[in-house]
Amino acid sequence: MSQEQEEMPTLEGLLPAFPATILELLNVEAPSYLPPAIQPVIDLFRSKGPVERIVINMIDNFGLFEITYYKPQFLISTADALVLLSTSNPYTLGTLHQMFFGGFEFENNGFHLLKYLESVGKSSVFVGRQKDTARYGANYGIAKANDMATWIEAAKIINRHDLSFLHYLDFEEIYQQKRRTGAANPEELIQKLIKRTDKWILSSWKMLKRRSLMLVIGNHGRYKIDLNYQGKVAQWRAASVPLALFMYKP
Repeated sequence: MSQEQEEMPTLEGLLPAFPATILELLNVEAPSYLPPAIQPVIDLFRSKGPVERIVINMIDNFGLFEITYYKPQFLISTADALVLLSTSNPYTLGTLHQMFFGGFEFENNGFHLLKYLESVGKSSVFVGRQKDTARYGANYGIAKANDMATWIEAAKIINRHDLSFLHYLDFEEIYQQKRRTGAANPEELIQKLIKRTDKWILSSWKMLKRRSLMLVIGNHGRYKIDLNYQGKVAQWRAASVPLALFMYKP
């Protein structure tokens, strides 16, 4: 473990508490029916300064195991906090559902994170694949065909909205393509995509205005993929949990 990781606060929270946490970080009162915000996160970042905008980068097939094993340089050197997210469904759609609705019920009490922000005068946008933006983006979705297009769009929008949500999910599509050609090496593929996305997020960070909070959210992917890890490494990955990395730009 690096010195940066040793110094980084590691917190714990419930994934359904994410909407309330985002709202409170943006100084918006959360509805009482939502699971309460992750208070240690609120306390930590209120002490750092005002949060004028939040940029969320959600990466499929990325969790505590991947960040510790592959050590993406920018993320581990810049993050102010790592939050382990407890949930009964760590996969992509389960994660999206909890992040937008505060649970597994579709628009519980009529709540949708992006719609709620709009109702209080905040702007938001969700960039990702069409089937996901259509389901979760309400009227605030921008559909892109692949991760590179999502990253390019990030440069245009991250400083224009109070909340920008960017979804990176190339791993499974590229993995299936390689399987069909007989060239699949999922562990090497994961490593390459994590390093690539780490560089992309660094470039977004450099463009991001001051008094911004950037998050990287990891989940277990759209479906379970059996990888070729052996021994303790395999056990370690099996125990991996979704995570959130928080980075404040003062």
